[in-house]
Amino acid sequence: MIYKKIAIVGEVGSGKTQLISTLSEISAFDTDVKSSIDIGKETTTVGIDYGTVNLDAQTALGLYGVPGQERYSFLWDFVNLSLWGLVVLIKYGERVDSDGFEKLITHFAPTEQNLPCIVAVTHVENASSDALRGFTSQFQTSLSKHRVMAPIMYIDARNKEQSLSILHALNSMNHFAQRD
Repeated sequence: MIYKKIAIVGEVGSGKTQLISTLSEISAFDTDVKSSIDIGKETTTVGIDYGTVNLDAQTALGLYGVPGQERYSFLWDFVNLSLWGLVVLIKYGERVDSDGFEKLITHFAPTEQNLPCIVAVTHVENASSDALRGFTSQFQTSLSKHRVMAPIMYIDARNKEQSLSILHALNSMNHFAQRD
């Protein structure tokens, strides 16, 4: 069995813990604790969430979710070793956290690591197509600035099929990169 590692990163409340829980074939390990401040949800991740999923009969993927707050960047460093893929989750909403996105892209440096990257926008259930285009255009600009070629997908992290589409896209990107 070949083991490959995926980092799942993003701002607070973007769905990292939920995505790992949805995808994992084992009981996912999460490090959520009750938040002491108002972050728009009751709990927050303070360690590394973990789950696994078999991509095929020979390949297992380790899913590593890290807290979105920069004060936990020491965990980002730990997870940012020997990655097979990077998933950046963005929570759709009125506020655009382009600074947080920039910090994650800079820190994980997918271009420098020759690392396939997917950007997935969550919480899009009630968003119009025009609103989503406007929201994501700011992130496309940031990706271009960092020379990152990454598709932007819209998913519900609770939906298994939509969540699996991220893994299929990463797998395709890895196969394509190996042919070059």
